[in-house]
Amino acid sequence: MADGNPNAGDSKDSEKHASWDIIKFIEKTPCSRDSLLYGITGGLGAGVLYFFKSNHVRRSADVAVGSFALISVVSWELCRYMRHKEHQKIKKTVELMNEQSKNNKDEPKQA
Repeated sequence: MADGNPNAGDSKDSEKHASWDIIKFIEKTPCSRDSLLYGITGGLGAGVLYFFKSNHVRRSADVAVGSFALISVVSWELCRYMRHKEHQKIKKTVELMNEQSKNNKDEPKQA
């Protein structure tokens, strides 16, 4: 308020709410950490191998970045697919267990 701007105090508050913390995003998003690690190591390995083969720094960097992107996306998609299949199996198992418990309750108890 001292500089004449009535919204001067609000800018820090809005920055706190609008900030996008990439570390927390990666921690909370399933499969992202592993996918990024696979992509980094795969891209680095592909770039180094290409450099040893060709001795072209720029082309090796292109190969490294392309490999990083491709490996990261493919491993993320595979991880998400496997998680989806696992959740389907769990859901089916829970439904079967609920059916069995329902059937067991319906049967008369023998003494």
